[in-house]
This record gives sequence, structure tokens and C-alpha cells, in this order.
Amino acid sequence: MTIQAVVFDWAGTTVDYGSRAPIIAFQRAFARFGIGLSEATIRTDVGLDKIKHVEKILKQPVNWQQWQTQHPEVNLEAAVELVYAQFQTEVAQVIGETAILKPGMKALINYLNQHHLQIATTSGYTESMVAQNLKMTARQGYQPEINITSEQTDLIGRPQAAMLNLAMKRMHIDDPQTVIKIGDTVNDILEGKNAHTISVGVVEGSNVIGLSAAEFDELSESQRQEYCQTARKTFEDAGADFTVDTMADLIPLIDQLNMPTHEAAPLLLTPGPLTTSESVKQTMMVDHGTWDDDYKQVTQQIRQELLAVGQANPADYTSVLIQGSGTYGVEATLSTALNDESVLLIAINGAYGRRMREIVERIGVRHVEVEFAEDEPLDVERLLAMIDLHPEITHVALVHCETTTGILNPIESIVPALKRRGVLTIVDAMSSFGGVPISIDELQVDYLISSSNKCIQGVPGFSFVIAKTVVIEQTEGNANTLSLDLYDQWKCFEEHDGKWRFTSPTHVVYAFQQALHELKQEGGVAARFKRYQQNEQMLRDQMMQLGYRPVINQAVQSPIITSFKYPSSAFDFRNFYDFLRQRGFIIYPGKVSKINSFRIGSIGEVTTADIQRLIELVQTYEIVAMVN
Repeated sequence: MTIQAVVFDWAGTTVDYGSRAPIIAFQRAFARFGIGLSEATIRTDVGLDKIKHVEKILKQPVNWQQWQTQHPEVNLEAAVELVYAQFQTEVAQVIGETAILKPGMKALINYLNQHHLQIATTSGYTESMVAQNLKMTARQGYQPEINITSEQTDLIGRPQAAMLNLAMKRMHIDDPQTVIKIGDTVNDILEGKNAHTISVGVVEGSNVIGLSAAEFDELSESQRQEYCQTARKTFEDAGADFTVDTMADLIPLIDQLNMPTHEAAPLLLTPGPLTTSESVKQTMMVDHGTWDDDYKQVTQQIRQELLAVGQANPADYTSVLIQGSGTYGVEATLSTALNDESVLLIAINGAYGRRMREIVERIGVRHVEVEFAEDEPLDVERLLAMIDLHPEITHVALVHCETTTGILNPIESIVPALKRRGVLTIVDAMSSFGGVPISIDELQVDYLISSSNKCIQGVPGFSFVIAKTVVIEQTEGNANTLSLDLYDQWKCFEEHDGKWRFTSPTHVVYAFQQALHELKQEGGVAARFKRYQQNEQMLRDQMMQLGYRPVINQAVQSPIITSFKYPSSAFDFRNFYDFLRQRGFIIYPGKVSKINSFRIGSIGEVTTADIQRLIELVQTYEIVAMVN
């Protein structure tokens, strides 16, 4: 089991310790019409849709008798409307006073965000009341995107499952057992049970206890325990799967529910495939059809979101998804962008530049090349000199992050200079897109290529190309291949509302959609770039302290992957690799042709804590190797 989402209640659960707002508002609203209510009377049905709660209170014989005595001309239906309208007025004022996050909520929200769990709410409040709460809690760091009220479910509220079912639908969750519904009332528990989710009752600050924080603190320890025990029993009697004392206690419960029943997979410290989040993996557990309108809509959404990630204006750029690995995207682009009249200049400083050369040799495209040392960044002056020498050059292809070494080539200065010479640019941003900020608009790149299993943190299965629309429009008929015809693939997406030409990797597409959501949730490319930088800096600094020297200069080092030289001629990489693999880490052998080296990646679902664990293992290996 992997938890995908938590659906919260509002008053008494996330805010308003003791669920005071609805109690005060009900008391004030009824008092306006001469009816006094005890807290106990109100709390019995807290959690219901508020207008139904008003009706239920009025139908109680003692209350209806009071109403008829004081307002004999007003029938029940009109009475409900009058009191409910007054309740809305009263609660608007009280919410402003009580919408303070309960203890433990900030820690819980940080945890949920870090683990990419979706957050939603269902409520007995109206949309306007929820909006008022959201305005207050956003300032405190809590702003769930999906908020369901009975106004969205034909006025079907708790304890029925309609609101919770709608929340799961909007989160694209099919298995309710991957969702936790947490609340502070019996109606919250019943809502969760009726929707077949995991139902959790929160004890402290709940409606069931009904005390303010100050009142609860004034109790003796034994009195607190008695109140809490009574609340737990109330939730359990209602069918709760679990109870927690505070909101922070939900964190270890989620960890417990997520506890794997099998050996944990190793952490991939590689440039892709890479370690993905549990929620990305979980998304692939459902089968989908390629003709479904929902699936085609997901494809179209991904195409648009890729433009946003790359800072590419949708008025000028389009995106095309291609089945297969990143190399498929590179070959599709080279096959389609170039024709018999084209001459390609390839800038090479590693294995992936050389791979582009091999592709164009296979497809018969005229080309020239400038080759740099593998530990040397591309130099714009040498490229411009080659264009001067070969004015017939129409296109230039280069790699942004050359993962042979981890070097980051300076496309920010190179691409604009090439554009001023009137050539079209093809940028292999396979290992950098989504993890290193790139402004396609600013650079005016003609083609940028990446894939699903790199810095977006999806899984292998498709590549994608962001292209200038006016440029790709001119490439019809260029490709000498059917399946890798970038133009035809683009036209199919455009003319058939997101339909792929051939069988598409449906599971991978949905996983990628989730990965894009998690990129946004992390704070976008800038935040991910910062995390990757912190990983790489820690890795580089501490490996150097252990005697492992980087292959390339820090000034041109990417935050993607770092190459290290063997520490001595006696170093046994295979032994080193196996030692780390057996302890949960997979690294890469080196690709530098003239230097014995190995590579360690910084990207994926990886934190500095993971890097620290790796460093400790490397230290242990050094001790073991020294003893042996």
C-alpha cells in the first residue's frame, strides 16, 4: 500500500482548536431568534452540511416549540432559511478569529509536500466559508488546491461519500485505500468509511472533546487522558481505522502504512533512469486506453506544461512527444529538421555529441564537426570560426549537459551567437531540462530535446521535443523514417486532440503527469535546481576530502552528475560498485575515454541526507579496503 493523498476536514481538524467557530456561530444565530442552545446539542451533529444541521436542530421538539411560540407565522422551511442565513453571517466573523492552524499542522504539511502526497478538503462549510478559511491559512503555509463542499455534490454532504468521492476523482485516484480521510467528528469517520478510504480521527482539539486549547491545558494529566480515551472510543465505535492524538502523529502513521513488504529498491545515483517518488510509481498501477478522451486530454496538458517548464511562449512554440528513449527524440529531430540541402555543424565534447554524429552518418546528412576535449566546455568562438569556414552550414547541434563528464555547456552565450549568424539550433537538453533553468524564449532555440526519465523525474518511455512552430511547419516530408517522423507526429497531436500515431506508453504518460505536478509542488525548476546543486556540492566537497578528484573544473560542473578520477592505480571500480550496490546505492562507470573514472548522479528523488549516507559508505569502503 502507498498513501497518495490526505483529505482533511476544516474546523477542529486543521484549524480552530476545539471546533469553536461552528459552535459559537450556531449559538449566536439561534439566539438572534430567541432560542438558546447548549454546546452539547450542537456538537452532536457537527460535521453535517450546515443547512441540514440547522434543520435537524430546529426539528428537535423543545427547539421547535420555542420557535412556534416566538415566531408562529414562520413555517419550518422558512425558519431554516432564516437561521441558516444568520449562521452564515455569524460564522464569517468567527472564522476570522479561529482560522489558526492546529499544533502539528505545519510539520505535517511539510511532510506531505516533501513526499508528494496530494492534499484536499471536504467540509460542512459552504464554498464562501472555505474561501475565508483558505485566505487565512494560506498566510500560514496551508493552501490545499482541492476543496469540496456539498454545493458541488448536489447538496449531498457528510456522512455520505459524495464529497470525498469527488475529491478523489479530481485527484485522479482510483483506489480509495490509498487515501486517508482525517477529521474530528463522527461524521468525518462515517464519510471516510462510506467512501472506503482509510478513516482517521484526530483526538486533541477535536469536536468530540470540545474544549479550547486553554481549557484543555488547564486539565490535570489524568483528566486529559480521560477525555482523550473517551474521544478515541467514540471514533473507534464509529468505525475509525486509526486515531491519532495530534496532527503531527499522522506522519508516523503514513510511514507505517507505506512500510514496504519487500526489500527496498536501491537509490539510483545516475543521470537517468533515476529514483522516482512513490507517488509516480503508484500512478502506473492503473491501465488506460489510448483512445480515451481523458488520456488524450492528459497528453495535451503535458504538451502545454512542457512549454511552461521551458519558458517557451505557446504562441511561438509547440511540443511533440515521441515513443522511445531520449535518443529516439534526437534521431527524430535530426531526421526531420534536416534535408538534402541542409548542412549540420555538430559541437562535440563527449559521448552524446559523438552519438549525434553517428546518427547523421546513418541517415546520410551532410555535416561538419568541431571536437573539444571531454573536460573542456564548448567555445562559441571556435563554433563561429567553423561557420565562417563553412558558410553553407544551416543547422548547429550541441549538448547542454554532457553526462560523459557532467560538464554544463554555456548555451546561454552560444545559442544567441549562432542565431545572429542565421543558423537553426538543435539543443540536446536531455539531462538538464527541468533541473537547470532554461528560457527557450530568451535563447530562441529552434529545437530542444529531452526525455521523460530525466530531471522531470518520470520513468523511461518517451522523449519530447520543444520546437518553434514556424520551423517545424517547414519540415513536412523531410524524414526518411516512418516512426521517427517528428512532423507527422506533431500533426497527429494537433489534428486529433492529443492522439499518438502509434501505441503510446500510457502508464509512463500518467507517471509523467504526476511528475510534472510534483515539480510544480516542489517550487518549479528553480527550486529543483537548488536541491540538485546542494546535492552535487555536498557530494563534490566530501568526496574530495576522501581523496576522490573531480574530472572537470567546478566552474563548468553541472548539478546533474559528477565524474571522479580513480583515487589510485590499485582502485577496483567493480569492487567499489558492488560494495555500494549491496548497501542500497547504484552509481555509473565512467565514460571519459582517456581517464579512469566513475560517475555519481545528483538528480531524482534524492536529498542531501541520501548523499550523506553515501559518503558514510564510501568512508567505510575506504577503511575496509585499507584493512584488506
